[in-house]
Amino acid sequence: MAQQRNPFQEGLYAGLGLALRAKERIEEFGKRISDEYDMSEEEGKKFMDDLLKQSEETRTRLDEAIEKRLETYMEQAGIPKKQDIDALSKKLDDLEKKLNQK
Repeated sequence: MAQQRNPFQEGLYAGLGLALRAKERIEEFGKRISDEYDMSEEEGKKFMDDLLKQSEETRTRLDEAIEKRLETYMEQAGIPKKQDIDALSKKLDDLEKKLNQK
């Protein structure tokens, strides 16, 4: 039996792949710039660290903006949140237990 594809999981893996690739490209860029400008090893390392820190901060802000946007879209579309589904599932379990006790 073929395994069902999970679009959220696929999106997560794609995002991780992009993040890793972006980090590699930033490192390549930083190395190229530090070589071109004859930076010392210490200067090059600091430059790279600053670049990676800035890219991480930007990625974090972007992730937060995307998450907020997705929450808004899901709310507008009437798609319940996981905690709402979990709460309903618990209520159903409780009702089922009560019915089985009678």
